[in-house]
Amino acid sequence: MTEIRLHDVELLPERTLGSPADGTPLRGRLTFGWDLLPADHAGAPAGWLSYLSATPDRKFRQLLMVCSFRPERPESRGVFRHASLGVALSTPERAAQPIARLIDPGERTHPVPGLGTGMSFTVTTGVLDVGVEKPSGSGPAREEWIVRGHGASQPNPQWEFRRLKGFPLVGDHPVAALVELVPDCINTAEVLVAAELEHRSWGIRRYRAQLTPTPHTIVLAE
Repeated sequence: MTEIRLHDVELLPERTLGSPADGTPLRGRLTFGWDLLPADHAGAPAGWLSYLSATPDRKFRQLLMVCSFRPERPESRGVFRHASLGVALSTPERAAQPIARLIDPGERTHPVPGLGTGMSFTVTTGVLDVGVEKPSGSGPAREEWIVRGHGASQPNPQWEFRRLKGFPLVGDHPVAALVELVPDCINTAEVLVAAELEHRSWGIRRYRAQLTPTPHTIVLAE
Protein backbone atom coordinates (compact mmCIF):
# COMPACT_ATOMS: atom_id res chain seq x y z
CA MET A 1 0.00 0.00 0.00
CA THR A 2 1.39 3.40 -1.00
CA GLU A 3 1.06 6.24 1.49
CA ILE A 4 0.84 9.69 -0.08
CA ARG A 5 1.50 12.87 1.86
CA LEU A 6 -1.21 15.43 1.15
CA HIS A 7 -0.50 19.18 1.03
CA ASP A 8 -3.00 21.96 1.72
CA VAL A 9 -3.95 23.89 -1.42
CA GLU A 10 -5.46 27.38 -1.56
CA LEU A 11 -8.47 27.88 -3.80
CA LEU A 12 -8.49 31.31 -5.45
CA PRO A 13 -11.87 32.57 -6.71
CA GLU A 14 -12.12 33.47 -10.38
CA ARG A 15 -13.49 36.96 -11.03
CA THR A 16 -16.58 36.84 -13.20
CA LEU A 17 -19.33 39.30 -14.04
CA GLY A 18 -21.64 39.55 -11.05
CA SER A 19 -19.34 37.70 -8.68
CA PRO A 20 -18.94 39.10 -5.15
CA ALA A 21 -16.10 41.54 -4.53
CA ASP A 22 -14.70 39.32 -1.78
CA GLY A 23 -11.69 37.58 -3.30
CA THR A 24 -10.59 35.75 -0.14
CA PRO A 25 -9.04 32.35 -0.91
CA LEU A 26 -10.58 29.22 0.55
CA ARG A 27 -8.14 27.38 2.81
CA GLY A 28 -8.35 23.96 4.35
CA ARG A 29 -10.86 22.67 1.79
CA LEU A 30 -8.60 20.87 -0.70
CA THR A 31 -5.43 18.86 -0.30
CA PHE A 32 -3.31 17.32 -3.05
CA GLY A 33 -0.52 14.78 -3.10
CA TRP A 34 1.38 12.59 -5.53
CA ASP A 35 3.90 9.79 -5.76
CA LEU A 36 6.07 8.30 -8.50
CA LEU A 37 6.07 4.51 -8.61
CA PRO A 38 7.79 1.91 -10.76
CA ALA A 39 5.68 1.03 -13.77
CA ASP A 40 5.32 -2.56 -12.56
CA HIS A 41 4.35 -1.61 -9.00
CA ALA A 42 2.26 -4.32 -7.35
CA GLY A 43 -0.66 -1.95 -6.86
CA ALA A 44 -0.97 -1.10 -10.57
CA PRO A 45 -4.51 -1.26 -12.00
CA ALA A 46 -5.64 -4.42 -13.76
CA GLY A 47 -4.30 -4.68 -17.29
CA TRP A 48 -1.30 -2.40 -16.81
CA LEU A 49 1.20 -5.21 -16.26
CA SER A 50 0.09 -7.03 -19.41
CA TYR A 51 0.52 -3.75 -21.36
CA LEU A 52 4.05 -3.39 -19.98
CA SER A 53 4.99 -6.96 -20.89
CA ALA A 54 3.89 -6.25 -24.47
CA THR A 55 6.17 -3.18 -24.70
CA PRO A 56 9.45 -4.25 -23.02
CA ASP A 57 11.61 -1.82 -25.03
CA ARG A 58 9.93 1.32 -23.64
CA LYS A 59 10.41 3.17 -20.36
CA PHE A 60 7.44 3.98 -18.09
CA ARG A 61 6.65 5.48 -14.69
CA GLN A 62 3.43 5.35 -12.77
CA LEU A 63 2.20 8.76 -11.60
CA LEU A 64 -0.24 8.41 -8.70
CA MET A 65 -2.14 11.51 -7.52
CA VAL A 66 -4.79 12.16 -4.87
CA CYS A 67 -7.24 15.06 -4.55
CA SER A 68 -8.92 15.19 -1.15
CA PHE A 69 -12.02 17.37 -0.79
CA ARG A 70 -13.05 18.59 2.67
CA PRO A 71 -16.62 19.39 3.80
CA GLU A 72 -18.01 22.88 4.31
CA ARG A 73 -17.13 24.67 7.55
CA PRO A 74 -18.58 27.82 9.19
CA GLU A 75 -15.45 29.80 8.30
CA SER A 76 -15.20 28.31 4.80
CA ARG A 77 -18.60 28.21 3.11
CA GLY A 78 -19.62 26.41 -0.04
CA VAL A 79 -19.96 22.75 -1.04
CA PHE A 80 -17.98 21.17 -3.86
CA ARG A 81 -20.08 20.67 -6.98
CA HIS A 82 -17.46 19.79 -9.61
CA ALA A 83 -13.67 19.73 -9.90
CA SER A 84 -11.04 18.87 -12.47
CA LEU A 85 -7.43 17.75 -12.34
CA GLY A 86 -5.32 18.22 -15.46
CA VAL A 87 -1.75 17.09 -16.15
CA ALA A 88 0.43 18.53 -18.93
CA LEU A 89 3.35 16.22 -19.76
CA SER A 90 6.38 17.74 -21.46
CA THR A 91 10.13 17.78 -22.05
CA PRO A 92 12.45 20.68 -22.96
CA GLU A 93 12.59 19.21 -26.48
CA ARG A 94 9.27 20.35 -27.91
CA ALA A 95 9.28 17.69 -30.61
CA ALA A 96 9.06 14.90 -28.02
CA GLN A 97 6.47 14.56 -25.26
CA PRO A 98 5.78 11.97 -22.60
CA ILE A 99 2.45 10.19 -23.16
CA ALA A 100 -0.11 8.96 -20.64
CA ARG A 101 -0.58 5.59 -22.32
CA LEU A 102 -3.06 4.34 -19.72
CA ILE A 103 -5.11 6.22 -17.12
CA ASP A 104 -7.11 5.12 -14.09
CA PRO A 105 -9.94 5.44 -13.56
CA GLY A 106 -11.56 5.74 -16.96
CA GLU A 107 -14.75 6.00 -14.94
CA ARG A 108 -15.54 5.50 -11.25
CA THR A 109 -19.23 5.19 -10.40
CA HIS A 110 -21.57 5.26 -7.42
CA PRO A 111 -25.08 3.79 -7.15
CA VAL A 112 -27.96 6.28 -7.03
CA PRO A 113 -31.64 5.52 -6.47
CA GLY A 114 -33.68 4.85 -9.59
CA LEU A 115 -37.27 5.75 -10.37
CA GLY A 116 -40.14 3.61 -9.14
CA THR A 117 -43.92 3.72 -9.59
CA GLY A 118 -46.73 4.82 -7.31
CA MET A 119 -50.38 5.79 -7.35
CA SER A 120 -51.80 9.31 -7.45
CA PHE A 121 -55.39 10.24 -6.66
CA THR A 122 -57.18 13.38 -7.88
CA VAL A 123 -60.79 14.35 -7.25
CA THR A 124 -62.30 16.73 -9.82
CA THR A 125 -65.99 17.73 -9.62
CA GLY A 126 -66.85 14.57 -7.76
CA VAL A 127 -64.95 12.20 -10.10
CA LEU A 128 -62.05 10.19 -8.75
CA ASP A 129 -59.10 9.96 -11.19
CA VAL A 130 -56.44 7.37 -10.50
CA GLY A 131 -53.03 7.92 -12.10
CA VAL A 132 -49.55 6.45 -12.04
CA GLU A 133 -46.53 8.45 -10.89
CA LYS A 134 -42.84 7.73 -10.51
CA PRO A 135 -41.53 9.00 -7.18
CA SER A 136 -37.74 9.25 -6.93
CA GLY A 137 -35.77 6.83 -4.83
CA SER A 138 -38.20 3.91 -4.95
CA GLY A 139 -36.78 1.91 -7.85
CA PRO A 140 -33.60 -0.11 -8.39
CA ALA A 141 -30.30 1.76 -8.11
CA ARG A 142 -28.32 2.75 -11.17
CA GLU A 143 -24.65 3.64 -11.53
CA GLU A 144 -23.57 7.24 -12.28
CA TRP A 145 -20.02 8.50 -12.56
CA ILE A 146 -18.31 10.41 -9.76
CA VAL A 147 -14.83 10.42 -11.37
CA ARG A 148 -14.24 10.32 -15.11
CA GLY A 149 -10.91 10.32 -16.94
CA HIS A 150 -9.99 11.58 -20.41
CA GLY A 151 -6.85 11.67 -22.49
CA ALA A 152 -5.46 8.13 -22.62
CA SER A 153 -2.59 7.98 -25.14
CA GLN A 154 -2.30 11.77 -24.93
CA PRO A 155 0.21 14.12 -23.24
CA ASN A 156 -2.55 15.94 -21.32
CA PRO A 157 -4.78 13.56 -19.33
CA GLN A 158 -7.58 15.02 -17.24
CA TRP A 159 -10.00 13.80 -14.60
CA GLU A 160 -13.36 15.25 -13.59
CA PHE A 161 -14.95 14.85 -10.16
CA ARG A 162 -18.59 15.59 -9.38
CA ARG A 163 -21.10 15.24 -6.59
CA LEU A 164 -24.32 13.31 -6.91
CA LYS A 165 -27.58 13.78 -5.09
CA GLY A 166 -27.10 12.20 -1.70
CA PHE A 167 -23.38 11.65 -2.33
CA PRO A 168 -21.28 14.79 -1.72
CA LEU A 169 -17.89 15.46 -3.27
CA VAL A 170 -15.79 14.88 -0.16
CA GLY A 171 -12.95 12.58 0.81
CA ASP A 172 -9.95 11.16 -1.04
CA HIS A 173 -10.08 10.53 -4.80
CA PRO A 174 -6.96 8.81 -6.22
CA VAL A 175 -6.15 8.78 -9.94
CA ALA A 176 -3.15 7.43 -11.85
CA ALA A 177 -1.42 7.52 -15.22
CA LEU A 178 1.06 5.13 -16.79
CA VAL A 179 3.43 7.60 -18.44
CA GLU A 180 5.70 6.58 -21.30
CA LEU A 181 8.88 8.62 -20.87
CA VAL A 182 11.05 10.23 -23.52
CA PRO A 183 14.54 8.68 -23.18
CA ASP A 184 17.49 10.86 -22.19
CA CYS A 185 15.27 13.87 -21.39
CA ILE A 186 13.90 15.68 -18.38
CA ASN A 187 10.27 14.53 -18.29
CA THR A 188 7.90 16.70 -16.25
CA ALA A 189 4.22 16.85 -15.36
CA GLU A 190 2.55 20.21 -14.70
CA VAL A 191 -0.56 19.91 -12.52
CA LEU A 192 -3.61 22.19 -12.74
CA VAL A 193 -6.64 21.95 -10.46
CA ALA A 194 -9.96 23.83 -10.72
CA ALA A 195 -13.19 23.50 -8.75
CA GLU A 196 -16.76 24.76 -8.61
CA LEU A 197 -18.38 25.38 -5.23
CA GLU A 198 -22.01 26.15 -4.59
CA HIS A 199 -22.75 28.87 -2.04
CA ARG A 200 -26.11 29.52 -0.45
CA SER A 201 -25.83 33.27 -1.05
CA TRP A 202 -23.49 33.49 -4.08
CA GLY A 203 -24.63 30.51 -6.10
CA ILE A 204 -21.99 28.62 -8.09
CA ARG A 205 -18.48 30.05 -8.03
CA ARG A 206 -15.33 28.80 -9.78
CA TYR A 207 -11.93 28.50 -8.14
CA ARG A 208 -8.42 27.63 -9.25
CA ALA A 209 -5.96 25.94 -6.97
CA GLN A 210 -2.88 27.90 -5.94
CA LEU A 211 -0.29 25.12 -6.16
CA THR A 212 3.21 25.63 -4.83
CA PRO A 213 6.11 24.76 -7.17
CA THR A 214 6.66 21.35 -5.49
CA PRO A 215 3.31 19.72 -6.38
CA HIS A 216 2.77 22.01 -9.37
CA THR A 217 5.63 20.64 -11.49
CA ILE A 218 6.60 17.00 -10.98
CA VAL A 219 9.88 15.70 -12.37
CA LEU A 220 9.15 12.21 -13.72
CA ALA A 221 12.65 11.37 -14.94
CA GLU A 222 15.91 13.13 -15.73
